[in-house]
Amino acid sequence: MITIMSDFECGNAQNIVQVSERRFRLEIKGDKASYNFYFCFDVWNPGAATDVEIEVRADSAFGDPRGFVVCLPTTVWVRLKGMDRFKPLDQNKVEDCGDHIVIHLSLEEDDQVRVTDVWPASYSDTCAFLKGLAAERGDRCELFSLGASVEGREILGIRTGTPGRPKVLCGAGQHAVEFTGPWGMRGIADFVTSLVPDATALRKELEIEVIPIVNPDGNVAGRNSFNSEGFDMYQAFERDPDADQPEAHESRLLWRKLVEERPALWMNIHAYVGWRTNSEYPYDGWYEVIDPVFRDPDQARRYQALCDTMRLETEGLSTHGRASVHRPATLCYQMAKRFGIPSAFYEINAATAGPHGAAQRAIQVFRRAANTLLHF
Repeated sequence: MITIMSDFECGNAQNIVQVSERRFRLEIKGDKASYNFYFCFDVWNPGAATDVEIEVRADSAFGDPRGFVVCLPTTVWVRLKGMDRFKPLDQNKVEDCGDHIVIHLSLEEDDQVRVTDVWPASYSDTCAFLKGLAAERGDRCELFSLGASVEGREILGIRTGTPGRPKVLCGAGQHAVEFTGPWGMRGIADFVTSLVPDATALRKELEIEVIPIVNPDGNVAGRNSFNSEGFDMYQAFERDPDADQPEAHESRLLWRKLVEERPALWMNIHAYVGWRTNSEYPYDGWYEVIDPVFRDPDQARRYQALCDTMRLETEGLSTHGRASVHRPATLCYQMAKRFGIPSAFYEINAATAGPHGAAQRAIQVFRRAANTLLHF
């Protein structure tokens, strides 16, 4: 008998129903209408080889499939149990039905397949990765913690470079399932602690901290956007842009660090899924704070140089050919307004990148932004 499960780290499925002998229906667990797109579940076939059809639908609690539909078509990734990598499912196996999709799988006896539209970067695996870097490269990096999440998970990061030099603080995972962010940050952490000559040179000129997952509770629960309190960490000041501190617990931990340490640059990676509304491959994007926000002319000029760098030396143009805009409720806007801290905010399209692709694109953005920062 076919079994569908999502009771694992980053799993995301609910209301699983068997429609017929070989057809099933399930819903995504969304956070709000526009964050209602991620799915990750296992299909287990303990019996003879068979074909299976699975309807994947948006969370009916919102009565609006908008967040799911705009992501279609997109890559569906599959991984057999025991394998360490996903691969794209053939597009002819994914049927776009407008407000939902139907996934067609051919399963051998005792196959167990994980199916997802975003290649997961789990909290536990990421923590193990960071601890491994710290153990292997202890002569040039160290592990640190931003603090504990609402549910008690440590928010771990890697620190490297030269204390007292300009600090670059890198983070991802505000929106829990935008996994190309954590994959990209893992790539940056690997790069900045490596023996690549450019990385060695940057460690002399900068202090660098990388936090791949700033919302571990959301990551583990497979939430589309929110933390465990139900807050959107990107819209950190959503209820009051003039508040003394952000709403979410994890955002307050990050805000306290920014206030106390005043980094020279905050680099943040998010994700977008699919390509329906996009222009050209690889469909990446970026966000800017629209000046005048920076009070100091030198800060404004440095930020303009960073924006020029993002536009001209990264793949960020390939989504819409222009930057999106940070609104006053966002952490990036308030950092710029209150402290003059610039941000390099980049989106890696999760339909066109897994761990390696996300790492390569993130490293490119980091290197370009760091070069610009050092010039100013």
